[in-house]
Amino acid sequence: MRLIGGLRLSFWLCAVWAVVLYVFFVTLATIPPARVAGVTLVMTALAVLLTVRGIRLASELADPGGDPRIRRALNRQRERRGF
Repeated sequence: MRLIGGLRLSFWLCAVWAVVLYVFFVTLATIPPARVAGVTLVMTALAVLLTVRGIRLASELADPGGDPRIRRALNRQRERRGF
């Protein structure tokens, strides 16, 4: 009986997901690409900044003589998340 209940839940979750996805794409189709060009540029800039930050942080952590403040901040984040 648990298997049928799990399948029933999965079916309804997929049905809700399909409806939400349909509404999303219908809404997306009504927006002309020229109206979202600014948002695209801002998101691209944020993605580039995040990538540069990640590369810089990775190089700092790979260097054994790197900035100890960055190492302590990373350890603090890991401890807070439970790693």
